[in-house]
Amino acid sequence: MENGLPNTNIEPGSLLDLRLNKGMLPTLDIAGHTFYVDLRMNKLRPKDDFISKGIDFTEIKDYYDRDRRAFVIPYNPTKREFQQDDVSKMTELPTDIIIVQFPNQYELDIVGWNRKHGNSLTDQDVKQMHFEARTLPWVDTNVIEHIKRNVAEQLQPKEEYIVNQPKDNLYKIPTDTQRVLPTYKVFGTEFIVDVNQLELREKANPKNIISISDMEEKAVQGYRFWYSPNSNSLTTFSEQGAKLAEIPDFVKLDPIGMAKKHNISEDIIEGMDDFKLMVDQDAFDKIAYKGIIPTIDIAGHTFYIDLFNDKLNPKDDIWSRGIIFSELKHYYSHKDDTYTIPYNQKTHTFQEVSLNVKEIHKDLIVVKIPGKRTLDPIGQNKTSDLNSSDYLKKQGVHLHFEAKVIPWHQTRFSETVKRNNRQEVKAEQKPAIISKPEESAISKRKGRRI
Repeated sequence: MENGLPNTNIEPGSLLDLRLNKGMLPTLDIAGHTFYVDLRMNKLRPKDDFISKGIDFTEIKDYYDRDRRAFVIPYNPTKREFQQDDVSKMTELPTDIIIVQFPNQYELDIVGWNRKHGNSLTDQDVKQMHFEARTLPWVDTNVIEHIKRNVAEQLQPKEEYIVNQPKDNLYKIPTDTQRVLPTYKVFGTEFIVDVNQLELREKANPKNIISISDMEEKAVQGYRFWYSPNSNSLTTFSEQGAKLAEIPDFVKLDPIGMAKKHNISEDIIEGMDDFKLMVDQDAFDKIAYKGIIPTIDIAGHTFYIDLFNDKLNPKDDIWSRGIIFSELKHYYSHKDDTYTIPYNQKTHTFQEVSLNVKEIHKDLIVVKIPGKRTLDPIGQNKTSDLNSSDYLKKQGVHLHFEAKVIPWHQTRFSETVKRNNRQEVKAEQKPAIISKPEESAISKRKGRRI
């Protein structure tokens, strides 16, 4: 419509005529209720409902899914409104909201969108005037993932019980002060090579240290790390001017020092590399070539580390499904390279727990298990089509492990159980009539995107 006059070139009774000349608004059905698509007000306005505030497009802008080209929002069917809940605190699936998906403003109202943005209109612009929002099953959302992650976080030790353990199991001894240590240049800057500590120290600034712990092992020999020529120190690949530094094995950087450290003659050291010196050769030979499967003890029961089937298999228990790694992804800490899981001592399995429980099952304990690459780096190499000996120097090879048991009272979960019991007591003391929460309290709910 130009200057408020009808466009006479449009076929009477067509969808474009109804929308452009007759002023009809498109409609969207969400969970059985009709909404007008009102782009002038920038909202979805519920039909025959003067109490609901509707759904404001500005409020749901962060819920637009570019891959689906649609909005995916939490929706309260009773209030007929968008409702944010804090998924970081969710302990179970919500009962008052559903997740709905519907098209963007352009697809819902092409005429309104083009008019609002000063674009031209064509006869093909309007294909439909009514839309149906899709109600998504919870499994198609990330809410279940958040709930599982929330439970996993509760199993972590309380702050006062956290013990900072070293990053590696590497053989380190005090610096050799009886001789002048060799140096190695990294992009022109001279570094002292300290094989006893397995680190490089800048000669002009000894506090500037590049440790093997911060280096990445190369597949066969040597190490690499991102280096800043500006600060002569470690950096990340994203820093402007960063360079990828590569250094030889420590036995090549300082053969005399490595011979002395490992009590080997200098003649023998010439034919060796870091792998032969730093990795338990007996354990490596048994796992890589003799078919010995490493094991882990979990609360007194032995499990075989079966990475071929991606699980921990309990010894002498054919009825147990064991502990399957694919089920533990929410319980994995990248920082510590460990899984902290609820474990059923009777069934020898991982068992999920609810954050709403008021007591802890007698058979359940919390255990901390090393990551897969720590448990069986040789097996990980095989499943990744790598050489059996690749990337073993920093991690080491071990035939047996002990899982750490974390007492329930040392976890944050114990506080959750106490809080659940306090809430139950309060609920019993509440009067029969409960006043309705204030509108402002509802409207101010904030939370993460679902």
